[in-house]
Amino acid sequence: MVNLFYLLIKKKKPVVVAFFIILCSPHFTLHAQSLQNDTYVDYDELMSNVLKNLKAAQAKTPFTGSASLRKQALLLPSDSKAPIRSLVKPGQKEMTAAQIIKDRRDGVLMIYKYYKATEKEPEKAQLYATASALTADGICVSNWHVFMGVVQPEETLAANDSVTFVVTLKGDVYPIQQILAFNKNADAAIFKINTGNAYLSPIPLGTELAVGETVHTLTNPEQYIYYYSKGVVARKTANHKIGAMGDRMEITADYAKGSSGGPILDDRGNMAGMVSTTHSIYAQDRPQVNLQMVIKTTIPAQSIRRLIQLE
Repeated sequence: MVNLFYLLIKKKKPVVVAFFIILCSPHFTLHAQSLQNDTYVDYDELMSNVLKNLKAAQAKTPFTGSASLRKQALLLPSDSKAPIRSLVKPGQKEMTAAQIIKDRRDGVLMIYKYYKATEKEPEKAQLYATASALTADGICVSNWHVFMGVVQPEETLAANDSVTFVVTLKGDVYPIQQILAFNKNADAAIFKINTGNAYLSPIPLGTELAVGETVHTLTNPEQYIYYYSKGVVARKTANHKIGAMGDRMEITADYAKGSSGGPILDDRGNMAGMVSTTHSIYAQDRPQVNLQMVIKTTIPAQSIRRLIQLE
């Protein structure tokens, strides 16, 4: 799976290449595959059914187009916060990795884009990024850069970029209804999807972790959707020019393009952060030779909280 958005920053010294990773009512909900046997999942089937399920869902309910979503988002004041009635209380009991995956994976979502057919290419639904459900009624969070084409006035949408939508592990297809809040410095955006009468499985928003504490990720790197990885917090950094929204948490758990917006979970299954970028360090920069290390930079949970206004 090829993602559509990335930023490449080259530095003369040290040899570091930074990538933004693209790496987010039953009457319009479709179930592409049963998860009765959830030990082995046919992820290829799940992904191959997305376009068919999208069309069936669109036949039953109108989807907000990317252009309309952009129009709505650009009217938001820059200091807007997402109004949320309540968040799920953070878990207090330590969980095994297997329990975390089982209990939280339904709250991990795939963000797709639908592209209309052109003279050169047929229509397609393309996996774009990852998102996390914050509430059962459809409020979700992903990265600012995932929605950059929608929320950034200087950006333009591709001519055939017509719909951005969300897909669950069960194959349910939901339209993104509204952007609620976003912040470029925090690389975070909160949005609402229309779940009708259905409910999501929200992931509790936790607190920040200390360097050395364990983290778990469950994200969608390329074709390897719902990929689990484990690591630790390696470093916490600040940017005094930006302030609190510039705080970052670097981790050792693996993720890659397509993982943007994916949850970073603590040992209690709470969302302690969110995937943001990677920084690849090569022994030689030009040409890039001998990849030595990949730094994974994430957004701490507190930055997400700063975009939320509890009602």
